[in-house]
Amino acid sequence: MIKSFYCNVLIVLLVGLISCIASTSPPSISITPGLVENSNDQVVISWSGIVKPTSNDVVAIYSPSTASITHPWGYIKLSQSPSWKTGSGSISLPLLNVRSDYIFRIWSPVVNSTSPSLSIFPNVTLTLLATSTPVTFKNPNAPDKSYLSLTNSTNEMRLMWVSGSNDSPICYYSTDPNLSTTNSVTGITVTYSISDMCASPANETNYFRDPGYIHDVVMTGLLPNTTYYYRFGSDNDGMSAIQSFLSSPDNSDPSISEAFIIGFGDLGTTFPYTALVETQYPASETIDAIFQTISAPYGSSPFVRAMGKQVNSVDRLDPSQTPFWSVHHIGDISYARGKAFIWDYFLDNMQPIISRVPYMVSIGNHEYDFIGQPFAPTWSNYGSDSGGECGVPFSKRFHMTGAEDSTRNLWFSYENGPIHFTVMSAEHDFLPGSPQFEWLNNDLASVDRERTPWIVFSGHRPLYSSALPEDSIGSITALREAIEPLFQKYDVDMALWGHVHIYERTCGFLGNFTCADNDNDGTVHVVIGMAGNTYSVPWEGSDISSGNGHEDEPDWSIFRSISYGHVRFYANTTSLYFEFVGNHRSIVHDSFWLNK
Repeated sequence: MIKSFYCNVLIVLLVGLISCIASTSPPSISITPGLVENSNDQVVISWSGIVKPTSNDVVAIYSPSTASITHPWGYIKLSQSPSWKTGSGSISLPLLNVRSDYIFRIWSPVVNSTSPSLSIFPNVTLTLLATSTPVTFKNPNAPDKSYLSLTNSTNEMRLMWVSGSNDSPICYYSTDPNLSTTNSVTGITVTYSISDMCASPANETNYFRDPGYIHDVVMTGLLPNTTYYYRFGSDNDGMSAIQSFLSSPDNSDPSISEAFIIGFGDLGTTFPYTALVETQYPASETIDAIFQTISAPYGSSPFVRAMGKQVNSVDRLDPSQTPFWSVHHIGDISYARGKAFIWDYFLDNMQPIISRVPYMVSIGNHEYDFIGQPFAPTWSNYGSDSGGECGVPFSKRFHMTGAEDSTRNLWFSYENGPIHFTVMSAEHDFLPGSPQFEWLNNDLASVDRERTPWIVFSGHRPLYSSALPEDSIGSITALREAIEPLFQKYDVDMALWGHVHIYERTCGFLGNFTCADNDNDGTVHVVIGMAGNTYSVPWEGSDISSGNGHEDEPDWSIFRSISYGHVRFYANTTSLYFEFVGNHRSIVHDSFWLNK
């Protein structure tokens, strides 16, 4: 009896001791799997042992695992887990392959702790509770983040991608979906380092990340208007999954020459967690909307339906086939601004589009501007908007046709069907007598208006906008005085701009705010900086010097909107049709025709 009593007491004591130990077990975090197969595979972040859970508890995300403990890329609140109030839970996260490992840390506002601290919320100091083991990818060097662009030949397509090594790049391509028989092409590889950056934060170790190696090949001998399948990589890095694109149509016959174009500026990117950088949240909706546009076949495309028989190819091609689209992005690309990891997320988010259709880009202030840049007149408002990148990542990551020398991707031209695109840089010297101005003049003078009757000019900063901030007046006035005479001299049909985060279409300008009687007799200017950037002071015009205010829509402004979205336009040799499509419900907010 006594023995039984003591046994029961011992059991109670042991249970209490175990409970005490359990209740004082330190917080822990684990990630599964610890070895990730493919980019964007889901990992599960699990934790336990948080004694006093709060709504400010977070798991912070770092890469590489050796990154500064005070500089995570972002975080996820633990309260996203249904069981977070119990002190344990789990969250899933798609993990992007950035060619380095990851580590995760749990932070909580614990009082009077000697552990490291982190400040990401106002008036809240977080304390480190737990750190995971590093998480790696099975093949961190795997080739991915592919993107296409046009060359000077319609039977070619440029392909670029990123991998973790400078192994010799190769691309296999064929009309065979299985790539049983293929053509192959090799190319060149470039990269850049922290020493190539010119200012903070881009040249700080807390913000610079290895960009990997950027590979560049050109697929040749393509049949017109044909679906091609391709994969890319190298012997050591492995090969990508099979992807596809539609080749350019044969536009040698002007009677059937045509082009389908997507346009926008100022996009940016989003993240699958709360990033500790400025995030352009509408960008993901814009990308989704563009994907819907480029995926719609002739037979069900609302854009094609709006034009009816004006589309040359509508009766010649299979209604289940999509048109040959290309994308024209007018500056302010990723908004990395010296936070290097953003480039990886931007290219990854754009994959559904730029791995399928050509992606043509031009430079903006957030790619190039830096204190001390060579061209910075007193009337300009050039600042440090690139975050110390100074155009280097932009120039290395992209390769526009016609821009092969020191002006790579800065000012160039290309042709798409009946359209000649002339692209300028508003961040470099554009004044008469400058190399850029002379090049622009010569390029416009050389356009064959029989082959390409339409000239579409573009640059990042607009010549006209009713929403210009006060500090832009000097730059915009100088741009207009220098560049607009070229439009009249060479009969430029349309000019596309970004920088101001709105949509606005003007009348056909004869010059200096003077509208033509008919839009076809002047240059229609369209500001299309409404793709993603959330900073805007709509209609606070340049004539309002006292601060906040509203500028009525000028007579020359035909339509303006602060809705996010993209534009799409079609041209044959006689007509050009243009639409502005908002992200919300894909409503067409504005449309117009130009005719030859």
